[in-house]
Amino acid sequence: MPALDLYTSPSIVQPRHIPQPSRPASPLDPDKESRARDVSPDPMNSLMEATRMNGLRSQLRSAKQRRKGGMRRRDHDLIAQNLLSETDAEEMLHLFKNSHNPHLFSAGIADDATIASLRSSSTVLFTAVMLVAAFHVEGRESMHDTVHGHFMGLVTSVMWDRFHTLDDIRGIAIAAFWQPYLSWKLSGLSIRMATELNLHHAFYAAFSEQGISDEERKEGLEKTRLWYLLYILDHQSSIAYTRPSSMSELRPIKDFELLLQSGSCTVDDRALIAQVAGLAALSRAFDHFGLNPRRVMTGDDAAILNHTRFADNIQSWYDRWSISEPTDVAHNASLQYHFSNLVLHSMVLRGRPLEKLCTLPSSLRPLALKAIESAHAVLQHFLDDAGFSLRVASVPLYVHSTIAFAVVFLLKLAHRWRDLGITIDPEHRTIPLIKGVTEHLRACKVGANHMVFSMAKGFERMLRQPERSSGPDEYHAAGVLTSPNNAQHSNWSREERRGPGQESGSSAAILSEMSSTNGTFTADHTHDDIVAPNWDLQDEELWSVAMGYDLLEPTLQGGLFTDCDFFSNNW
Repeated sequence: MPALDLYTSPSIVQPRHIPQPSRPASPLDPDKESRARDVSPDPMNSLMEATRMNGLRSQLRSAKQRRKGGMRRRDHDLIAQNLLSETDAEEMLHLFKNSHNPHLFSAGIADDATIASLRSSSTVLFTAVMLVAAFHVEGRESMHDTVHGHFMGLVTSVMWDRFHTLDDIRGIAIAAFWQPYLSWKLSGLSIRMATELNLHHAFYAAFSEQGISDEERKEGLEKTRLWYLLYILDHQSSIAYTRPSSMSELRPIKDFELLLQSGSCTVDDRALIAQVAGLAALSRAFDHFGLNPRRVMTGDDAAILNHTRFADNIQSWYDRWSISEPTDVAHNASLQYHFSNLVLHSMVLRGRPLEKLCTLPSSLRPLALKAIESAHAVLQHFLDDAGFSLRVASVPLYVHSTIAFAVVFLLKLAHRWRDLGITIDPEHRTIPLIKGVTEHLRACKVGANHMVFSMAKGFERMLRQPERSSGPDEYHAAGVLTSPNNAQHSNWSREERRGPGQESGSSAAILSEMSSTNGTFTADHTHDDIVAPNWDLQDEELWSVAMGYDLLEPTLQGGLFTDCDFFSNNW
């Protein structure tokens, strides 16, 4: 095999021959002693013990291996290859520590981390930090492209490497949190690496196992924090993409009280656990109701009781973490609470065509109202944040998806909710919120390829769609989503103008209508002329796209990084 752990090539590494059986475990193998006293190992460990084919086993590098391997990889990283100056690297690290690391809670990089320590610890982590930071700096687009290409080569090598460090996993997770084109696949890779190294056993070692040293217990705690971070990453991706999660609710997730009550627990640990517990509560609802976007929730007593049970769980979680907690913990809990309620209550509308919402059972209509109120609360949460304009660009992609889902949900439903007996006036309640969020997104000072510009452009286009119609009855939302002067034309029914073969509410019909108008739009973003079909206002169903990530369609970015091996139009 090539020396993959050197991470020397930015291109995909192809193995030249079949891996050969390696020698028995060396004294540096940290798991040798535990396997010797394990009388009931798992089947694959039994196979490796009998055959001594240790090449089948992924291993965590020992301290000596980490030092040796890290220094060798350092000779081939961004700085060593003159792809990045140390001055620029210091600037990127400073930005990451201040703007991004707080979102990783107690599982991020160390507060005293330096360029030298990152380079020695893990080239993957060092490159991921540079990648995420460069993505958020105005005028550093070429730097981001360079780092991106180098990072993809490292990921390729990591996939085939037998030895990993915790910082390798941390680096891949960091990229997954912030890089829109890599998020889903990198989250899966980081979880695979973590489970191969048995990080899910670390919780027991840190809090229950007897006879271990303080150093071993400390390492177990570090692994536990990283495992919690991966749980957050996995379930945020699962909820946003409406795809099955990879990590189940194992004992470390259920027994988080042990960490809370330990002397090692920090404020950042409490923030980390709050997110874990909140996502676990919402994921249980998905496990019950399923992820099929066309599955319709019935209005019978059993369905209502189950739904109420999950809503009560979310309320109990919020009551605990919003009271007597530090401000940052309570602030994060508030956003998760509103979004969880939006997702949970919007399930009552799942699988129902917009034009048939008037047939929604009366027992489900109060839940639909709660979904609408929660969507407003999500947007209001950001506008009430004095530092929103400064922080919105640096938050993980999942938070951007919460904004996108709330906006699209409201705009799709605004011209229909009177059919449900809901009397909220979108012109005075909804539209100002969306415009306010859009203005903040436009004002962000970040790299030109950042998602916030595509979001702002998409929101503005969706708000303009009724105004671009050729007549007052073109959209039955005309009296709501247009100016107040046109309010008298609204009769809450719509006749759509469409050509042959264009179904009501289809993307083709909407784009055809848009292309026949002469509406104008002044913008300062380079890629504002790009139109992506996922932003259509009149999709047939509210859940015809995922919770959020699929709304942040990559093509809005002008097809950037389409040469990336992980790129997919469907993500």
